[in-house]
Amino acid sequence: MSLDERLSRARVLVELGWLAEAEAETMSVLEEAHDDLGALSLFAKIKHVRGQLSQAIACWAHIHARSPHNENVMMQLRAMLQLAQDPERGASEFLVLGGFELARKPAVQLELEQAFALHHERKPDEARAAVARLAARQRGHDAQLYKVAVIAGAWLAELSGDLAAARTQLEQLGHERGYEHDLDRLFALVRVYERLGTPATIEAAAKICRHVLRELDSKGIEKISLFSQLASLERRAGRSELAAELDRAFLAGVRRRMHRPSLHELVRVAARDYLPLPLLRTLRPAGSDLPADLPRRERALAHALHGELSQARMLLADGGERLDRRYLADLAVLEGDDERAIALYLDTLSEPPEDPLVVGWLLDHPAHAAITAHWADAGHRASTRELLEAQLELDPLRPEPWRRLATLHELAGDANEAAAAASRADVLAKAAAARAAPIGRVLAAGVYHFIGKAKGLVHEVWVHRERATAGRGGTLAADDIHGNVTPEMRAAIRNTFVAVREYARAKFPAQVADLGDYTYSYKLPKEDEPSGGLSAGLPSALAFLSVFLQQPVRSAIASSGALVTEAHDAITIGRIGEADYKVKAAYHANLATLVLPLANRADLERSTLVPPEICREIVQYAADLDQAVKLVFGADVFVR
Repeated sequence: MSLDERLSRARVLVELGWLAEAEAETMSVLEEAHDDLGALSLFAKIKHVRGQLSQAIACWAHIHARSPHNENVMMQLRAMLQLAQDPERGASEFLVLGGFELARKPAVQLELEQAFALHHERKPDEARAAVARLAARQRGHDAQLYKVAVIAGAWLAELSGDLAAARTQLEQLGHERGYEHDLDRLFALVRVYERLGTPATIEAAAKICRHVLRELDSKGIEKISLFSQLASLERRAGRSELAAELDRAFLAGVRRRMHRPSLHELVRVAARDYLPLPLLRTLRPAGSDLPADLPRRERALAHALHGELSQARMLLADGGERLDRRYLADLAVLEGDDERAIALYLDTLSEPPEDPLVVGWLLDHPAHAAITAHWADAGHRASTRELLEAQLELDPLRPEPWRRLATLHELAGDANEAAAAASRADVLAKAAAARAAPIGRVLAAGVYHFIGKAKGLVHEVWVHRERATAGRGGTLAADDIHGNVTPEMRAAIRNTFVAVREYARAKFPAQVADLGDYTYSYKLPKEDEPSGGLSAGLPSALAFLSVFLQQPVRSAIASSGALVTEAHDAITIGRIGEADYKVKAAYHANLATLVLPLANRADLERSTLVPPEICREIVQYAADLDQAVKLVFGADVFVR
C-alpha cells in the first residue's frame, strides 16, 4: 500500500473516531517519510482532536515554517507589529532561544520594530520615513531586506489609510528586476487593490490571483485561500458563475486540508480494507461526488451507503472474495438477518489472518451455537487472544477489547480471567461515558497566535466543586483560578462566576438549592501562551452551569462568546473577534456543534476564511445565555 493510501486510510479512521489506530498508521508513514507535510498535518489533527495541544501546536509551527506558499514577509511584519504593541515582549534587543541562551536581533529587525513602535505611538509619518530610509540604504546591497523594507513601507501606508501610496510603492517594486513575480509583493498588492475597490483594481487583483494559482499549480503547490479570495473578486466583477465554481473548489480544498474524507475516499478505503458498513453509514462524508467509472466493489459500497442494499448485494456477490463476503455479512446485519451474517463472518475467518472487526462483532454475539463452536477450538482461541491483546496494547483504555477478552475466557471455561476482564471493561465503559458527557468540562474555541500567524484551536475549560467549610460556600476565590491567564481575564472569570451564579438561582432555583454548600475552582488548561480576552465568557458560563446543575455537556460541542450581564436573570452574548478561525478549529477537531454569538453571523457570511457550507453544518447562534443553555443542555432544560 502506498503512503498516500495509508494516509487516506488514517483519515477515515479519524472520522470513525479510532484515533489510536489512525495515529499508529500516520506515525508509520512519518517514520518512512519524515518530511511529508500531509502526514504531519494529519498527525497534528489527531493530536488536536485528542486535546494534546502542545504537540499539535509544535506540528503546526513546523508546517508553517516549511510551507512553500506562505506570505513570509507579511508574517514577519505582523510579528514585529505585535512586538511593538507589547513593549514587555519586544523592548529587548535580544531574542530568547531557550534556557539561558540569547541572540542579538539583527539591526534591520530592530529598525523595523522601532518604526512600528512609532506607528503604534500614532506617528505614522515618522514611521514611514524611517522605513523609507531603511529601504534606500538596503537597495543594491541586500535584495531580501530591501524587499522587506519596501513592503513594510507599503503596509504602513495602508495602515495609515494612504492606499494610493501603498499601491505606488508595490507597483514600483514590480518594475525592478527580480520582483516582477515575487509572491510577497503580489499578495500585498492584491490586498491593496481589493481595498481600493474600483472596477480597474478589482480586475487587476483578480488577474494576479489567477496568475498565482496557475504558477503554484504548475509546481504542484496548493494555496486554498486563493480560491476564496479570487471568488470574492470575480463576484465583485459580476462573474457569478465563475465565482460559484471557485467557491466549490474552496470548499473542497478546506475539507481536504482539514482531512475530512469525501464519499469517494470512504468507498476507496473501504474497498481495500474492511470497515463495517453499519459504522460507515453513521458518517457524514465531506462531499458526495463520485466518478462515473468506479470499480465494482467501490460501486457496491457506494450503493450500500446510499441505502441501496439490493444493488450492493448483487455487485458484491459477483466478486466472491473474502472482503466481498464480509460486506455481504454487513448487509445481512443491516437487514436484521443475524443468522446469515454469522455464517458469512465465520466463513471469512476460515483462513488467516483474522480481522479484529469481524472477531469483535462475533464475540459481541456469543450465544449462537456456531460462534461457540468456532472458539471451542484452542487454536482459534489462541490466535484471537493475540489479536485482542494487540488491540489492548494499542489502546488499553478502550472497553470493547476487554469485554471481548472476557467472552473469550468464558468460552474457554476460565471464570476468574473472564470476571477480571469483564470488571475492567465495566470500569473503562463508565469512564468513557463520563468523558463523552462530562460535568464541568466544556470545550472552548480559541485562537493561538504564532509569530505573525493565527491558528484556531479547541481547548478545555474545567470547573470543579468541593464541600465548603463554614462561611465559604458559593464562592470562587482568586487563588482558585488556575492556568496561564492574564489579570484581566482572571477578573472576567470571577465576574462570570458571580453573574452565572445569580442567573442559575433565578432560572433553576430547585436544581441549585445546594449551590452555597460548595466552593468552586476554575482551570484553563491551555498554557502555551497567556489567555486573555472575553470570548471565553460563554464556555466558562456553561462550565459553571454544568457544575451548578450537575448536568453533563456533550464532548462534541464547543462555544465562544463574550457575556454582558443585563440583570440577575438576563445575560446577553456579545460579538467576538476571529470567529472564522474558531469555526475552522471546531471543524478541524471534528466537532458536531459550535455555539457562537448571533452578532457574528454577518461576519461569517462575509468571511473568506471559512466556506459558508461549513458554517451551516456546525454553527449554532445564540443571542443570550438562555438560547445557549437550550442548545447545550437541551430545549427542555428550563422545564425538566
